[in-house]
Amino acid sequence: MTFSLGKANFIPQVLRIKNFNMKFTSLIMIFFSHLLLQTPFIVMGDRRLIESTCKATPSYNLCLSTLMSNPKSTNGDISDLGLIMVGATKSKATRAIQHIKSLYMSHPELRHSLNECAQMYMAVVRADVPSAIQALDGGQPKFAEDGMADTAVETQACERSFNGRGQKSPLTQMNKDIENIANVARAIIRMLL
Repeated sequence: MTFSLGKANFIPQVLRIKNFNMKFTSLIMIFFSHLLLQTPFIVMGDRRLIESTCKATPSYNLCLSTLMSNPKSTNGDISDLGLIMVGATKSKATRAIQHIKSLYMSHPELRHSLNECAQMYMAVVRADVPSAIQALDGGQPKFAEDGMADTAVETQACERSFNGRGQKSPLTQMNKDIENIANVARAIIRMLL
């Protein structure tokens, strides 16, 4: 038994396949064109929320660079932006703890002050940040604000632990950076009150 396609049957079938491919390709092109045309407006709208939010904080540039570096900020509301800043505060506090550990070995004369700072930053990472996240997730921004206010106080207390002993703090810039980011987070969270 032989199977053959006659020219009469084969050509219409090929034309139907080509016609289907052209329609499918056209639909795909229309879909992606529409998507590309909409994307700039979506991104611009989200950027406007980020910019207007950051303008109401004590450090516009810090706020803007922190939020724009996180892809979740483009789809978020103010509560989400607050959560991103709280997360950034945690990251900086965690790095401070790691830095304190490295200084502990190389500067034995600063161990007492470094111990105090380590305890303060552990409180930030283990208590202040988790309570702020939980409060934001639970719709209680006042408690989240308190967590970030506590963080700023902890950075100042760390700095004072060196000054009170007549020592030069090796953490001054890090303390300032964490205090600044906590204050930005706090300002964003206040917008929810």
